[in-house]
Amino acid sequence: MQIKVIYSLIDNMVNFKDKNMPAVIDKALDFIGAMDVSAPTPSSMNESTAKGIFKYLKELGVPASAADITARADQEGWNPGFTEKMVGWAKKM
Repeated sequence: MQIKVIYSLIDNMVNFKDKNMPAVIDKALDFIGAMDVSAPTPSSMNESTAKGIFKYLKELGVPASAADITARADQEGWNPGFTEKMVGWAKKM
C-alpha cells in the first residue's frame, strides 16, 4: 500500500511523458532522503520502499544510476552504509 501511494505521488509531481530524467530521479531520491539516512542499514520497510521505487524507475525507462544516488547522498550527508545499500539495490533492479 505504501509503495502505491509513493508511486501515485511521483506520478502526480512529475510528467513522465517528458521523461525528464533529473526531475524523475530527484523526486524519487527526495522520498528516499526522507528515510532514516543516518542509519547504516535501512529498516525492512524502507528497504522494501526503496526497492519498489528503483524498480518503478526502471520500468519507466529512467533508472537511478550509482552516480545519481551517490551525488544525492554526498550532498545530504547520508550514512555511507545506507548509500551503499541504495546503490546496490538500484543496480539489481
